[in-house]
Amino acid sequence: MKLFKWFKNISISKKLYFVVGIMALLIAVELFTLFFSLRTLSSVRAFVAGEGLWSKAQKNAFYNLQKYARTYNNDDYLEFQNSMKVPLGDHKTLVELLKKTPDLDAARLGFLEGRNHPQDIDGMIQLFRRFHNIYYINKAITIWIDADTTITKVIPISKKLYSEINSKAPSEDEVEKILEELDPLNEKLSVLEDNFSYTLGEGARWLENLILTILFVIALTVEFTGLFLTISVSIGITKGLNEIIVISEKVAKANFNAKAKIYSADEIGQLAASFNKMIEDLQKNINRRTQVEHDLKQKTRELTRSNAELEQFAYVASHDLQEPLRMITSYMQLLEERYKDKLDSDSTEFIAFAIDGASRMRTLINSLLEYSRVNKVYPFQPIDTRNLLSEILQNLNDTIKNNQAEIKIEALPDIYGDPVLIGQLFQNLILNAVKFKGERNPEIIISGKKVNKEYLFSVKDNGIGIPEEYSEKVFEILHRLHPADKYPGTGIGLAICKKIVEKHGGEIWFESKVNVGSTFYFTIHNQEKNID
Repeated sequence: MKLFKWFKNISISKKLYFVVGIMALLIAVELFTLFFSLRTLSSVRAFVAGEGLWSKAQKNAFYNLQKYARTYNNDDYLEFQNSMKVPLGDHKTLVELLKKTPDLDAARLGFLEGRNHPQDIDGMIQLFRRFHNIYYINKAITIWIDADTTITKVIPISKKLYSEINSKAPSEDEVEKILEELDPLNEKLSVLEDNFSYTLGEGARWLENLILTILFVIALTVEFTGLFLTISVSIGITKGLNEIIVISEKVAKANFNAKAKIYSADEIGQLAASFNKMIEDLQKNINRRTQVEHDLKQKTRELTRSNAELEQFAYVASHDLQEPLRMITSYMQLLEERYKDKLDSDSTEFIAFAIDGASRMRTLINSLLEYSRVNKVYPFQPIDTRNLLSEILQNLNDTIKNNQAEIKIEALPDIYGDPVLIGQLFQNLILNAVKFKGERNPEIIISGKKVNKEYLFSVKDNGIGIPEEYSEKVFEILHRLHPADKYPGTGIGLAICKKIVEKHGGEIWFESKVNVGSTFYFTIHNQEKNID
């Protein structure tokens, strides 16, 4: 509660730093988790590879010792000793790592003698030390200890065999008797090697599922945290500005008893407090009209500058949120591609959820950014409405074809305004008509005409229509009338349309019948430089 109160009252610039800082921290945590996860999985892979080297060396050692018993050739005995360097090297590492304060340099040297890759050794040691209490790793270590104890029994057997063969009168029966001691050891080691590989495989799959779950939770946390902070800041700013605007309108009508509610102690709250102080001054100094008018103009300019700063804040915040979302998507796709052969269906679904969530958040941010851009001031110019609409339909060609939409354009007058915003207005209305088509192929009729000092346009469709109880909420920002899983969207498109029309001095409204269709009407004010 205290944190929320603190956040509400800090300056807008600090709100921006706080939002960006929180997002950066969450992204850093996710990247660290991803790095740690990949390194841990790589260490498990290195242990599996090390087991392969150990197993091959053990088989070669037994083979060469048995061959030596047949050939009496010392070269075969030397090959046996050379093969035993791998398990003996790993034995040195095992002995060190089981100590309370191991000599890590000695442990590294043992792994090197065991022919493990130098770049894998540190990760293998860290995996042993950090996760030795985890069930799968603990079980693998127990198997390793058992196998290490078993293979060391071969050393005295080999020395006994060597002494017998190099005696003055070696006995074949004695040699054969010595060799029989190797068979149970070989069988036991084969079972232990299989169990070691199987246990590490199970551990790798458990670790992979754990990592994917953690990454999925972090990705959702980043998405919802960013969305919550962005919407909270936006609502707080809009609420304060709307209060000031409402009070400004009352003051403009000479209602000096009105007071603006102060919702926070940031720049908007300070502006509201200053505005209230101005009203009090007006009440006390009603006869000083000239000075009062000057103060009112000054406060209006401050409000305009503050609004411009807020728009800039929305623009910067939206862009700063885009980059971490792209990073999340990229790393999740990279994880999916690199480990696609190891992922089960649940893991693949988790990754898809995270990518889809980040994509929906980017769409919402882009829509909010478009909403804030409407306030920017661009010079009006003559617009060839029919040509502009042709370009829009060309851009939407794939969407129109995929939905088998039929669009009819009737008479359209040329107007004077912002071509980019007017184009966006038509595009939003057309896309809505296509999206809410229902079971029928969309049929859309676009027309316009000049009425007195205004231009009246309409976009008619045969879609699902809008229930009457929603008529007052259609143009509210972030207000959705339908479930997102059936009709995806942000709930901002019609709010943008309303803002564009109002910027051109007009109004927007609609007529609709459920399962029959809707007609959206809007007017564009006939500017002084209009085209007749």
